[in-house]
Amino acid sequence: SVGLYTQPEYDNSRLIAIVQVVQSLTDVQTTLHRLIISLLVSIPLLVVVAGASGYFLAARTLAPIDQITSTARRISARDLSQRINLSSVDDEVGRLAKTFDEMLARLDDSFHRERQFTNDASHELRTPLAAMQAILAVIREKQRKPKEYRQALDDLAEETDRLGTLIENMLLLARSDNQVLKTMEPVDLSALIHDVSDSMRPLAEVKQLTLVCETPPKIMVLGNSDDLIRLFVNLLDNAIKYTERGNITIQAEQEGESDVSVTVSDTGIGISAEHLPRIFDRFYRVDQSRVKPGTGLGLAIASDIVQSHHGTITARSLIGGGTSITVHFRRNQHH
Repeated sequence: SVGLYTQPEYDNSRLIAIVQVVQSLTDVQTTLHRLIISLLVSIPLLVVVAGASGYFLAARTLAPIDQITSTARRISARDLSQRINLSSVDDEVGRLAKTFDEMLARLDDSFHRERQFTNDASHELRTPLAAMQAILAVIREKQRKPKEYRQALDDLAEETDRLGTLIENMLLLARSDNQVLKTMEPVDLSALIHDVSDSMRPLAEVKQLTLVCETPPKIMVLGNSDDLIRLFVNLLDNAIKYTERGNITIQAEQEGESDVSVTVSDTGIGISAEHLPRIFDRFYRVDQSRVKPGTGLGLAIASDIVQSHHGTITARSLIGGGTSITVHFRRNQHH
């Protein structure tokens, strides 16, 4: 086929010539034909490629979500050990999975502590109850003398006191776990430590121990006075309990303008290095065979009190060389 173009030429409105141009359209038509064929082939192919790519990208993007869903379905209150483990994915989904794993780790630790606490508490509660039942069983076997009845009543009273102390300590820890808000106010730590030392000195003197209190005057901290009293009573009671001879010292020091440290040291039997990291765990006893009275909660309560005051508590000890427990406070704490 050809294309024909006609153009008349005029001079003063008079037709003087007609110009015609003829050109073959074969090349143009061939080009258009090829373009149409290319479009008919490439467009469906592009649609298929785009669809496959979109499906692949969507599947790859949603795979972590599916993994999160599967992990969540496998999790139960009895098994919180499942983790997503998408550390290789560095995007929003990867960060979400990492946060989810961290949350699971915290929950797992919390549930483990709760289960351990329940098991330990059950064991500790059974001990005085079993002792009371044994005393009653023995005393009921036959008619006893008044002296034996009085001894049995004294033994029952001792076990009752132990049971009451255990329950009180467990309630303190439960309130601490529930983060019950307590009133914080300026406390004269020097006067408080002196008062606690004076109240605990008779217990030390019964064992012929010397209790020394060394504090500079007027150290002020922000805290709860009842909790601070309980803290230092527990630390001194623990030191007295496991010291047979020598001295017990409670010493407060100002460290710079904002820090305060209080150290309770004894010359007792000491604690081995393998047990030292766990002495603040609940119900933990360094030597399960010890006949020393106690519930294994004193240092755990002390640790919780220190944490509620945003402080730190550490211990140093040497077998046969005594133990030192140091508490660090900030004088100006913001809660």
